[in-house]
Amino acid sequence: MRAAFVLSLVLLGATAAASSADPLKIRVGYQATPEKFAPFLAHRQDIVPHLGKSYELEALSFQASTIEITALAAGDVDFALLGYSSFGIAVDAAKMEDVRLVFDNFRDGVDGWYSFNFDVLKDSPVRTVEDLKGKVLATNGGGSVSDIAMRYVLKKHGLEDKRDYTSVEVSLANMVPMLTSRKVDLGALNTNFVHDPEIAAQLRPLFLEKDAFGVTEFAFYCARSEYLEKNRAALADFFEDIVRAGRWLHTPANRPDAIAMVSKIIKLSPDIMARYYLLPGADDYRDPNSRPDVAALQRNLDAMQELGYIKSHIDAAKYADLSLLDAAIARVDKAGVGK
Repeated sequence: MRAAFVLSLVLLGATAAASSADPLKIRVGYQATPEKFAPFLAHRQDIVPHLGKSYELEALSFQASTIEITALAAGDVDFALLGYSSFGIAVDAAKMEDVRLVFDNFRDGVDGWYSFNFDVLKDSPVRTVEDLKGKVLATNGGGSVSDIAMRYVLKKHGLEDKRDYTSVEVSLANMVPMLTSRKVDLGALNTNFVHDPEIAAQLRPLFLEKDAFGVTEFAFYCARSEYLEKNRAALADFFEDIVRAGRWLHTPANRPDAIAMVSKIIKLSPDIMARYYLLPGADDYRDPNSRPDVAALQRNLDAMQELGYIKSHIDAAKYADLSLLDAAIARVDKAGVGK
């Protein structure tokens, strides 16, 4: 009987050890396209070697970053893709003091790179911002980065929401159909739509995101501090793979493979993607190491406060935790993976 009891303890210990060795399930949010995680979703372990070993990844789609705040607060997502506007709302309005900026996705308004388009139909009578008076404007979510930029540009031209125009929420994927069906007069377009020749033939830009604030920390990933500390060992491998994937994607020789990989995931023609993806001037700016521009974020948050979107001053550096990213960059450098 003693032998059976000892055996049961051994088996229990083995089960516990196996359980503790199970890969951490990491849930990441995204909007429009999860292209940053293309090597992960394609299961390219030659690029992201820790995938499936110390962690698994699940990509979850959201219509707007403001919705991701709720998901992050509720524990329904581990890494939320936020912009400076939703980040400011999370800290100032939702009082999420434990939210931390951990790695970058892309920035807008960087010299020599793409800036988000706000388009109208080519035959639209709207020729100036002032012409939007009395019109219906599409936004991908109230309080999102592009939404605040749109409102700020209109405000600079004397137009106020509700008084001078109507705004409706439309997902990025439905912006073009809403424009071409003339249900809205202005829509916000990202790169994969702007460079589609069929879409480009029907639309023209009225103004750009950078016309609002210049350089914008448009999209970056945040997590909660408790989650980061609790899962630091597995996250060290995840962050290393983030850096490896970023460097791989930004190596010119890999561009054809990157286009094929991402186009398959987002179901967009590789011929269309080849016109802009990872090309200066045509595509969004992405840091190869996924390092965010905290100084730009600070300027964006200060502008939010100035415009009354948030009440308090937010110290961006206080809410940035780049320790995992810095350690990952050092590990990848030591391994000799291309910068």
